[in-house]
Amino acid sequence: MYFDPKPKDRIEDFFDMEDELKAFIESVKKEKLIVVTGFRRYGKTSLILTGLNVSGLNYLFLDCRLLPSGMISINSFLDLLEDELSRRSWVRKILRGIEGVSIGDIGIRIKKRDRNTLIRIMECLSGNILVLDEAQELRRSNYNFNGLLAYIYDHLDSRIIVSGSKIGLLYSFLKINDPEAPLFGRPYVEIKLRRLDFKKAREFLEKGFEQEKVEVSSEVIDEAIRSFDGVIGWLTYFGYSYTRKGESIDSIMEKACKLSASEVDHALEIYGIGRNRYVSVLKIVASGSGLRWSEIKRALEAKYGRIPNNTLSNIIRNLLNQGLIERDDELYKVSDQILRISILRYL
Repeated sequence: MYFDPKPKDRIEDFFDMEDELKAFIESVKKEKLIVVTGFRRYGKTSLILTGLNVSGLNYLFLDCRLLPSGMISINSFLDLLEDELSRRSWVRKILRGIEGVSIGDIGIRIKKRDRNTLIRIMECLSGNILVLDEAQELRRSNYNFNGLLAYIYDHLDSRIIVSGSKIGLLYSFLKINDPEAPLFGRPYVEIKLRRLDFKKAREFLEKGFEQEKVEVSSEVIDEAIRSFDGVIGWLTYFGYSYTRKGESIDSIMEKACKLSASEVDHALEIYGIGRNRYVSVLKIVASGSGLRWSEIKRALEAKYGRIPNNTLSNIIRNLLNQGLIERDDELYKVSDQILRISILRYL
């Protein structure tokens, strides 16, 4: 069902993106490293799960958003891995007999919690697929996780899939173009997800309402498309709330904007006392349809007085890396409509 809020994992529930899905399935067959990018709610997880299930391949799926805030220890990563191993019946035979790993009726437990055990587990899983969803979170660690990925890439018959909505941070973590980094020079495939255009967004909503056996006027569908901006995650949120809960578009918009504002607020926590300047830059960018660097600087200095160029450049770079703004040629803008409204209304 299109309006099911959970990530899709069956081809019959997966809407559109035929080209991206085909590219993903073909890449999984022959590439060692696949990078799936797109802003939040663009359908990255659904693409990955659907593509892997269509391919019939064994995989481990680690959602790195479940890792604790702050610095990530190798122990925290092993907790995440342990839970996923316990959910996959096919790994029991593979891991049986590994030192430091016990297999019982209630699941798999990693008793010896160090890098050597982690590497031994990865070696035993050679030939299968490791998925790191929102992999940029792993940058918050003293352990060299991209070094681990390079070891898997070079020495094991495994394929690695990483995804990220904070695209700049994802590439900062992978350091694929850094000559000093472990993954430098390794070939990879990037699959970029996009918004639905107006026609596809209409088709998605019409088919979704048909599945729910709910009749909706063209006016409501058009208003929803304008409000939720072709972002398939927000369109799904709208369809679910409208059909299952009977909420109005205004009510759904309000809740979506508050949810988005909460996510932004959490993302800005890391900037501490500098948070207010980040909020100001976001509001300035959100107030226009596309602003030049110089226009942002003038507006920010009107509030705070003189701002050094490198200070503003750092703020803008960090907001780009977080996926909160995007750059189109020389113009900066907020990535989607709900995010734009949430910044202006609730931050």
